[in-house]
Amino acid sequence: MRTNHVLLLALVGLACINFMNSISAEESTFSRIVSRQAYPGEITIVTLENGLTIIVQEDHSAPVATVRCAVKNTGSVNEGKYLGAGISHVLEHVVAGGSTTKRSEAEIRRLVDTFGGMTNAYTSLDVTSYYIDCPARNAQTCIELIADSMQRAAFVPAEFDRELEVVQRELADGQENRRRVLWKLAQETIYQESPARIPIIGYLDVLRQMTREQIIDFYRTRYVPENQVFVVVGDVDTEAVLDQVSQLWSGTPRGFVDVPTLTPEPMQLVPRQAVVEMDGATTDVLAAFPTVSLYHEDLYALDLLAYILASGESSRMPRDMVLERGLVYGVDASSYTPTFERGYFAVRLVAEPQQADGALEVALEHLYRLKTEPVTQVELAKAKKQKASELVFMRQTVQDRAEGLASSFLATGTPLFDELYVEQLQKVSAEDIQRVANKYFVPERLNIVKILPKSAQDDALAEDTQAKEEAQENNSTDEVQFHRLDNGVRVLVRRIPHLPLVSAGVCAIGGNLLDDEKTAGRGNFVATMLDQGTKTRTEAEISEYFDSIGGQMGFSSGRNSLSGNMLVLKEDFEKSFEILADCWKNPTFPEKEFDVKKKQIVGAIQRRAISPQAELIELFADTLPPTTPYHLVSGGKLETVSAMTPESLRDFYFANMLDPEGLVVAIYGDIEESEALALAEREFGSLPKNPAHKAFDFSFENTLPGNLVRHKVTGKDTAMVLLAYPAPSMFDRKDRAAFRVLNAVMAGCGFPGGWLHEELRGEGLVYSVHGTTLSGPVPGYILFIAQTSPSSMDDVTQRLFNNVQKAIDGKITPEEFEVAKQKLIALYSMSSTTAGEQLTEHSLDELYGLGYRNHESTIAEYEAVTLDEVKQMAKKYFKNYVLTTTSNREKETETK
Repeated sequence: MRTNHVLLLALVGLACINFMNSISAEESTFSRIVSRQAYPGEITIVTLENGLTIIVQEDHSAPVATVRCAVKNTGSVNEGKYLGAGISHVLEHVVAGGSTTKRSEAEIRRLVDTFGGMTNAYTSLDVTSYYIDCPARNAQTCIELIADSMQRAAFVPAEFDRELEVVQRELADGQENRRRVLWKLAQETIYQESPARIPIIGYLDVLRQMTREQIIDFYRTRYVPENQVFVVVGDVDTEAVLDQVSQLWSGTPRGFVDVPTLTPEPMQLVPRQAVVEMDGATTDVLAAFPTVSLYHEDLYALDLLAYILASGESSRMPRDMVLERGLVYGVDASSYTPTFERGYFAVRLVAEPQQADGALEVALEHLYRLKTEPVTQVELAKAKKQKASELVFMRQTVQDRAEGLASSFLATGTPLFDELYVEQLQKVSAEDIQRVANKYFVPERLNIVKILPKSAQDDALAEDTQAKEEAQENNSTDEVQFHRLDNGVRVLVRRIPHLPLVSAGVCAIGGNLLDDEKTAGRGNFVATMLDQGTKTRTEAEISEYFDSIGGQMGFSSGRNSLSGNMLVLKEDFEKSFEILADCWKNPTFPEKEFDVKKKQIVGAIQRRAISPQAELIELFADTLPPTTPYHLVSGGKLETVSAMTPESLRDFYFANMLDPEGLVVAIYGDIEESEALALAEREFGSLPKNPAHKAFDFSFENTLPGNLVRHKVTGKDTAMVLLAYPAPSMFDRKDRAAFRVLNAVMAGCGFPGGWLHEELRGEGLVYSVHGTTLSGPVPGYILFIAQTSPSSMDDVTQRLFNNVQKAIDGKITPEEFEVAKQKLIALYSMSSTTAGEQLTEHSLDELYGLGYRNHESTIAEYEAVTLDEVKQMAKKYFKNYVLTTTSNREKETETK
């Protein structure tokens, strides 16, 4: 099995049509197309004479589109003389939505807001990418906006200074994020010479030295056509896109491409270890061995090996270390294979401090055992099926497909690498797995990285020295069909044949609505137990089955409901649905699995202290009056979860979750209505009616008795602010629509925006600020949340209050109102595009009593909202408030 970049390109040549495409001299306003390739799936790739690559894929299944441009020879490894400054990331902040020579930043923001576009950007180790998601009718505008940013950024000094401050705040806040710290420490340990050791965001002392002139220099030398790949996917016309992009780049010639020479990483000769301490009660461990780049033939065996070890609960390490021995809260394995350098095979685990070293030894034993014990054919076949299914699952949304096309092309020169990759996976043998284990799992090349709780650092150092369902298809997707079984179960069916996938779900009233202060977290605990064993199936059999088919099944508890959902290939649906129904109807809550899950839940509760955001939300819930279910933390408290038993969960579940008139079952996907209905009848039609059934009463209060203020001192060098006011429920339809527009005016929707973002982020006072409405069938609250520095906490708090008063005073302009409304409408129209998303929305609407067709009137309700109604919302709801804050110092002043 030998595969390299040249072979990949040769294989692709069999699947595509190459031809030269020239244009006449009178079409000189266009940059000439010099090559064009057509691929299966309505994918077209062209190269312009100035070097720009354009990729277009038509997808008419939903009226949405995504427009993006990826810039290669950027990212932290490619920064050359600016290495360590994070200049690619800073440039991304300045360019994304920033002023161009054609439009100001404010004009761009207003234009995007008018059609509800969702725009953002990201920087990785080796690429920077910009994108706008939009309704398809606005794709041309988005193409023009991104093309303008890629060629004519203005670098307004005030914008540069502001974004530099924001990045510095982001860098500081990143030091409180365990995942970021673990990743950074791993890169710095595994790579000693390669620029892969440099954080994407750079180093603070180098970052502070950066000038506007250096940013402009980097932009002019790297943002040239031959470094750019422009991608458009969605409900568009290929020829129109190609014409527009060619014209927009007609005045930009090739540039002098600055391709930095990367220092290769020498072979590691001795083990390495790095240890840091952070706030929190658990220990994070990463163990890694150097391996290969993307272009090496061992890529495929290493990827399958990671799946065999830790993909799904039935795989080796989770079953042994989580379920059977209870050594860790979680464990995963991955094979990282970049294009620019040797990658590594890593195992990551989270454990109690006293168990971390033992857990690491067991993890390494799993890896070393592969050297002498071949994997079974069942394990190998399961991993291959999982990977094949993953390829289909990753094509559900236009965003997923656009990202996949860009990354495949940038890495291999073909958009079809994913298909070729799966083909090569199927050729891997058990002998190949054993060979790579012997080749790469060499103790002398082991890297160990640990994050310890602060109190455990000294003792540990001494010990460590030794060791998206697809969108609906035009003229093919059926309308939702509603059925009620004889016993009262409501069934929703929708045929969506665009992909060979089927989603199914079942839901009932649950979550916080059925819990109280003594049982908080019960719904969540129940959800974790439903797939842990039934009367006829063990947890191992259930997880083994779904892992073997590459399918997904899970149960979750929201604030208002308990639900089970699955997504599988069409061929696997009937048996999978039978298992989903069995888990819902016949869970046994086995004691062994209960003990494992209880330990995991307790660990999750303890780990809330790690996250500034989770810590703040828990403080907010604790501050609310007990009359509202939002007072309960969905995951529970240590004292409530500790008191739960298998018997208490079982009694609660069977008393509340099997009333057929309280169930909604939904089946959406590539399946005929008659077949879906027959399966629903077979699995749920025999549930006996409940003579005591009655509709759930959602009449809870969210009234605040006065202003509630609490502050918590933490050990984190960051501050969080949460300001909340009562909000209407989903049954207050007119108020709800106007209130959401108010939220959008003040804090944006979907992506950061609105008054708060413009003021607080605009002045560099916060790392992040957003607003969210925490409400449903029970009236809840609107939350304004900001993350800032401890020294700025009081100032940020006062500014939140100032903006609330601005809304109360009715200082919303007609333009702000219209932009917010259209953005909200566009956001909603671009949501629920996959079968699974639609199934969830329709099922919950039906469950709560709004009806499965509730979504059909949502846009009309937003359209009907008036400016006066929005102003009245602020006066009506912005009265008493809840203010919760956290920082590493005592709160000095009261703010209002």
